[in-house]
Amino acid sequence: MLVHGSFLCQNAKQKFHIKEGFEMDKYECPCGYVYDPAEGDPDNGIPAGTSFADLPEDWLCPVCDSEKEFFEKV
Repeated sequence: MLVHGSFLCQNAKQKFHIKEGFEMDKYECPCGYVYDPAEGDPDNGIPAGTSFADLPEDWLCPVCDSEKEFFEKV
């Protein structure tokens, strides 16, 4: 198992497991939807623990289809 910063992973291609007490930033869409990395976006194939920066470039708000560029850190 590799240890990298605040993350643990079995290999570079697998999901990261967040250490207890580590919190990633949440981002809010103009429509009011808040992307919470602790929850991810499972309805759209984004697992819990995925940071906003690691979302695919073509990911859209699940409520209003806004692009990532319109979200602001909260």
